[in-house]
Parts: sequence; structure tokens; C-alpha cells
Amino acid sequence: MDKDNFSLNEFHHGILLKAGSKEEIYKYLGTAEGLTKWFMGSAEYFYDENKTRQRKEYIKTGDKFTWKWLEKKLSINGIVIEAADKSHVRFTFGSLFEVTMSLKNHDERILFTLKQEYAPGASHDDFGHINCCVCWAFFITNLKSVHEFGNDLRETISHDEFLINR
Repeated sequence: MDKDNFSLNEFHHGILLKAGSKEEIYKYLGTAEGLTKWFMGSAEYFYDENKTRQRKEYIKTGDKFTWKWLEKKLSINGIVIEAADKSHVRFTFGSLFEVTMSLKNHDERILFTLKQEYAPGASHDDFGHINCCVCWAFFITNLKSVHEFGNDLRETISHDEFLINR
């Protein structure tokens, strides 16, 4: 990205993944089980007044969710704005952002793209926006590592434990 195209309103990331089909990758985006393999420590999706989706069940437009980070005392609640064709997911990310993840065939691989933008009417938080940009780059790389090589790059030692043992 060059400085003339830099924006504090949205960012885009993308990565090519080896896969036989989009559905193979969509499981990582569209199920609680898949999301926890590369991104969150735990994920729960709810529908019809708090019925919980099964971990391998695909999410649907309108689902609500609670995600918790791995080894951090941090969680986030949100809504699935759109889940379509096992190739596209859009969700709220906190009160400020909306994230869209899409999958497209590209030669013999799958192109995973992520776009984060401010939610309509949200106040702008430049630090939060830039922090998300950097963190998403790591997690997308982790998705590739988990899917293609079976290696989860996330740290499993809590920050507090690290500080105690240093």
C-alpha cells in the first residue's frame, strides 16, 4: 500500500491458501470450531433467542456471537450481518467496526480477503483501527499456517504468566 492510498477509514488484507474448495476454508470462518483454530480462544454463536449453534454448525445471517481471545481476559460480542454462499461473512467487530471476509477461487488456490471499515455512525478511533490492521495481518498469516502446515502461531502462555516468569 502506498501513502497515497492509505486510509484511516478502512483497510484490506488478502492471502492465497492452498485448498480444494472455498468450503474447505469457509469452515474456518463460518463455524465456531473453525474460528477457534486460528483466531479466537473460544467462540459461541446464538440464534432464536439464545439457542446455541453447535461448534461445527455453519453460522447464519442474524446470529449473535461471543468470542473470547486466547489467553487474554478479553471478549467481544457482535452480530453476523451476512453469511452467504459459504464464501462470504460480514460481522460487527466491537461497536466501531464491521469486518467482511470473502473467499474466491484464484488459479488453483483460494483467495481470502478481509476488509475492515467503520460501522455507520461510529466515532473514529485511529489507534484501534491501526491496531486491528496489524493484528489481522498476524491472524490471517496464522490461518495459512494452521490450514497448510498444521502450526498454530498464537502464544499459549498468558501475558501475566510471561511477566511472572521473565
